[in-house]
Amino acid sequence: MLVSRLLLHFGCALPGCCLAAGYLQGKLGVDPEKTIIWETGIWAFNLLILVVLLPRAARWARWPMLIQCRRAVGLWAFTYVTGHLLAFITFLLGWDIFRLGEELLKRSYILVGFIAWITLMPLAITSTKRWVQRLGPGWKRLHQGVYIAVVLAAVHYLMTVRSDYAWAGSYAMVVILILALRFAMWRQTRGPAPLSAATRKPATTD
Repeated sequence: MLVSRLLLHFGCALPGCCLAAGYLQGKLGVDPEKTIIWETGIWAFNLLILVVLLPRAARWARWPMLIQCRRAVGLWAFTYVTGHLLAFITFLLGWDIFRLGEELLKRSYILVGFIAWITLMPLAITSTKRWVQRLGPGWKRLHQGVYIAVVLAAVHYLMTVRSDYAWAGSYAMVVILILALRFAMWRQTRGPAPLSAATRKPATTD
């Protein structure tokens, strides 16, 4: 179990470590700052998608251990989202908070991404066992917010693209499929709606 957790954390941390090493060694191309902003955003999106897919994958593969990976993957997703935001503020805004406010009002794609980060923040804070016990049934409802975040991430990605929509469109399609699957499973767990008294047919006798 310990080895599996270490491998999971290593795998999630590896893209960030490679970015940091590439930046320090000057190997991120002609615009390393934008590369960091782009890659942290993409990896945050990848991990968010993985978070919402893990429960289904665990059920299909009959491997409950995958569920235990969800918290770690979710925290790493939030880490990359936070890194994405901090890289944007550092490299493009120079930590000018007033300018950040202007950008949020002027550029809708930045506002959508910021709302996604805000949506994920309470999920990251309440991911511990103590919060699970404290919130009770409300904890599960709160953490359904990950679906809102992944939709916002897809919208944010689409809005940042100006010409080639192939990758952004592919990510959006994946999110749509995930939501469709989620809706289908929700309908299945609810079962068929009971017939009302008005729609029931009276029994007939010969």
